[in-house]
Amino acid sequence: MDLVWIIGIVVGALIVVAVLSRTFRATRPQVPAAPSSLGPTAVPTETLSRDAVAEIDRLVAAEQKIQAIKVYRDHTDVSLREAKNAIDRWVVGSAPATTAIAVQRSSPTDAAALRSSLPGSVASEIDRLVAAEQPIAAIKLLREQSGLGLKDSKDAIDAWPPAPKL
Repeated sequence: MDLVWIIGIVVGALIVVAVLSRTFRATRPQVPAAPSSLGPTAVPTETLSRDAVAEIDRLVAAEQKIQAIKVYRDHTDVSLREAKNAIDRWVVGSAPATTAIAVQRSSPTDAAALRSSLPGSVASEIDRLVAAEQPIAAIKLLREQSGLGLKDSKDAIDAWPPAPKL
């Protein structure tokens, strides 16, 4: 009977050690990713050709958003979220068919450029929220409209430029 207890204790101890080692392995710090070569203030710019604009216009008009996002990503170097947000805001026929559209990706630290890239109504609402000292609502709205992460949105709202005087 004593042998059964000893075996049970040994097996239990081994299980505890296995669980703890797996837990500690999962919480081990990860090697940070290589820093971006663009730097914190760089604003990469890509251009959509008039053929790409026409194709995206056709797909958006036909309510084929997934295909439009794919075409947008094929012609620019943007993330899936940025492409989805761009297609969500896409207005068919808003670009002249004879010119290319410059697609600008704002750095989160460049709040003025980020503000100018948003639709006027959204920028005005964020201005109102910042002036009313409601940063959480402003961050939430900015995240929804720009596709930025929480930290980037918070940094942008903290550096948000004052509303232009009328």
